[in-house]
Amino acid sequence: MQMPNFLMNIATFITSEVVALYLCWKLAVIAIPALSVLIIPGIIYGRMIAALGKKILLSYGAAGSIAEQAFSSIRTVLSCGGEDQTKRSYSAALQGSLKLGIKQGLIKGYALGSIGIAFAVWSFQAWYGSILVTEKRLKGGDVFTSGVCIIVGGL
Repeated sequence: MQMPNFLMNIATFITSEVVALYLCWKLAVIAIPALSVLIIPGIIYGRMIAALGKKILLSYGAAGSIAEQAFSSIRTVLSCGGEDQTKRSYSAALQGSLKLGIKQGLIKGYALGSIGIAFAVWSFQAWYGSILVTEKRLKGGDVFTSGVCIIVGGL
């Protein structure tokens, strides 16, 4: 499932940037390097979120193992009065996943916040594109479409 999505994203990026270069190469040559400010944090955050996701999965596995053992031998747990001990061990096992989940949520927040960089790139493109239209007499539609292609490819 990951490989087709990866190939689709690469194809979208390359196609968008080629179209942007074709429509308005002057804007694309300036704005495409600015996309590294958008792409690099996305790669870093993606790797961090994936690593935390694996740790959370392992933590939930440990908690699930405790619950499975308790349910499979429920008569023994009840007859020995082990409900409180089972509850405490299950709760302790979930504490690790809680901390990891909070950390993952924070990283996801940073990742979503870094999408704001796209607005900075877009405003830079609008400023430079207006100069290209007013002073270099390029077509406004080509400049705008090129800017949209650059942003779509970067996202």
